[in-house]
Amino acid sequence: MADRGPRLRPEWTVAAVFLASGAALLVYILSGVSLRWTFLALGLAAATVATVVIRRLPAERRAKVLRRMAVGAVAGFAATLAYDAVRIALVEFAGLRLRPFEAWRLFGLALAETDQDATWVFLLGVAFHLCNGIAFGVAYTVAFGRRGIWPAIVWALVLETFMVSVYPGWLGLKALDEFLSVSITGHLVYGVVLGWLAKHLLGSSRWREDDGDSGADEPARSADPAR
Repeated sequence: MADRGPRLRPEWTVAAVFLASGAALLVYILSGVSLRWTFLALGLAAATVATVVIRRLPAERRAKVLRRMAVGAVAGFAATLAYDAVRIALVEFAGLRLRPFEAWRLFGLALAETDQDATWVFLLGVAFHLCNGIAFGVAYTVAFGRRGIWPAIVWALVLETFMVSVYPGWLGLKALDEFLSVSITGHLVYGVVLGWLAKHLLGSSRWREDDGDSGADEPARSADPAR
């Protein structure tokens, strides 16, 4: 049988769908299309694709992906809290003028499709922010597993690149140097916490994977018995 070339690994597909919330935000910022409906549409599509792909996996491989999703959610949540904590610390102790959480309010206003500031609108924005941080953590962990801190830092800096590309114009920032210092530091901390925690949890007795199983990007074994 002719070789059809390399195929996209199912783990990469599952990892990719967890970028849906970030993609919805980019679409909203760049085009002005409703964040609420884009988020719901992409989220529904992502959930459908992930469900279909995971159900088609063999039982052992399915369990591995689900395990990584759970670990990624925990690691992503912790990394997001660390990301926010270091930004608060920088603004408070360095006396910066930057308002690092203004985006949360704007998230809430966009999702609620209102111009009325209210506590529930702000909390909606916080929930969206946490959703992004957790989803990015799941995407990393499903794709890279126990690769460790440095790959996670690279992952975080890729996220930072997208953020720096669109946030300053969207937020109308004038103190760009303050924004960059706070944002880069926050993402570095996010990457360190995410990479360390994902590796630690996947190596623990509860979530342990095989020693040779360190990431979804390992070369797939050929199904051709003649090789």
